Amino acid sequence: MANTQTIFRTNVPQRRATLADGVILLTLAVLFYAGLSLATSFGTNQPVINQIFLSPRVLPLYTLFSVMRMLAAYVLSLLFTLFYGRMAAYNKRAERVMLPILDVLQSVPILSFLPVVLLSLTAILPQRLAVELAPSC
Repeated sequence: MANTQTIFRTNVPQRRATLADGVILLTLAVLFYAGLSLATSFGTNQPVINQIFLSPRVLPLYTLFSVMRMLAAYVLSLLFTLFYGRMAAYNKRAERVMLPILDVLQSVPILSFLPVVLLSLTAILPQRLAVELAPSC
């Protein structure tokens, strides 16, 4: 029987952590800390600014708000796609970084992403604007 070390040997050299790995790890830690501090500083005793009216007369206005949110999300998505795709297509070095990031971010369910975006936006924007922008992000 052959030795398993020779059968499963790879020619890929073992790499040690580099400065770029440290920068990425530090950036992720800072982003995590910023999100955590925004979430914990979010006050629950903020006044309610929005008031939903149940009158049928305001239904077209609410429909217009929803259509505008969808249009804004579509335009932002299109701009992101054109920029991101062009960068990945014309720069092979950037492609090696951008495509794995995109693959990971596509696997994050929207239901776990939305509360973070909503809390972050309400911490830096007026509440009404943040609630309108959060579903489109």
